[in-house]
Amino acid sequence: MRCLIAFLILSVAAPVYARSTNRLAPPPPGATLPVLINRTLKVHNVRLGQSVTAQLLQVVPVGADINLPQGTKLDGHVVRVSETSISILFDQLRWKDQTLPVHVRLIAAAAPSNVFDTKLPEGATDRSTSNPGDWTTRQVGGDEVYLSAGSGKVYDQYSQPVGYANFSGVYASPSTPGQLPRAMGPFSTTVTGLHGLRDLSIVSSGDTGIPITLAANKPGWQIGNGTALLLEVVH
Repeated sequence: MRCLIAFLILSVAAPVYARSTNRLAPPPPGATLPVLINRTLKVHNVRLGQSVTAQLLQVVPVGADINLPQGTKLDGHVVRVSETSISILFDQLRWKDQTLPVHVRLIAAAAPSNVFDTKLPEGATDRSTSNPGDWTTRQVGGDEVYLSAGSGKVYDQYSQPVGYANFSGVYASPSTPGQLPRAMGPFSTTVTGLHGLRDLSIVSSGDTGIPITLAANKPGWQIGNGTALLLEVVH
C-alpha cells in the first residue's frame, strides 16, 4: 500500500522539474530549504569529516521567477561526533555541475515516519480516491493541505489560510507584499523543533559557520534515512 501511495505521489509531482530553473541562484536570507537526508546516520558508523548530503523536497523560490530546482543537493560534513551528540555543518548547494556557498540554521526536523504520514489522506472520503491531487493531508506541526486537481490552500489549526500548495510544493504565504513565499515541504508554516526524533534534542540550531548540533539522551542514537529538515538561510 505504501509503495502504491509513493508511486502516485511521485506521478503527480513529476511536472515540477519542467517548471524549475536549470541554474543555481543564491537564496536570500530568510528563505527556507526543506530537505531530506539520504542516508542513515548512526553513532557507530559516522566519522569526523564524513560528508552528509540532503536534497530539496520541492521547488524553492529565490527571486522573481527564479527557483531552486527540486532535487538540488545540500552538502555538508560532520564536524563533531560522539556517543552523545553529532554536529553537522551544511555549507554548499549543488545542482548538476553548479555549486553555491550557503549558510543555514535549523528550524525543525521530522523523523521518516512523520514525513510519510504527511502523504496520507486525512479523511475516509479521500482514502476512497486514488488521486493524491484531491486529498486533504496534515503537515508536520498540524497545518492541513486541501488539494483539488493538484493545488489548493494550507490552513492552520484555527482554520485560517496560511499558505498554498501546487505541483511545485507547499508554501507559506508572504507575510508582507513583495516578499517571497517560503517553501515548507512536509512542515507546517509555524513549525519548530524536533518531531518523532525522541532520542535527540537541539543543542545548536547553527548559523554562519556554526554547525547544527543534536544531542542524544541515550546510547545507540541514529538519524534515519528519510529524515526531513527545515532550514533557514542566514547571512
